[in-house]
Amino acid sequence: MTNREIALEQALIAVIGAYAKADGDVHELIQQANTLIIGNSEYRIVEHPHVTEACLEIERAAAFKK
Repeated sequence: MTNREIALEQALIAVIGAYAKADGDVHELIQQANTLIIGNSEYRIVEHPHVTEACLEIERAAAFKK
């Protein structure tokens, strides 16, 4: 992994963790994020297969346990 990939993975895990600590519904967050990636929203900047990979990365980050 590149330094940027490592930093982005850490950032994603931290953002999801902060959302959970603020009593956010992480399951709903994942659903909404996936919807934004799968749909043609203004937040989607990649095409397939990166769409599927991005959804999987969100799932992995949300499931992160130290």
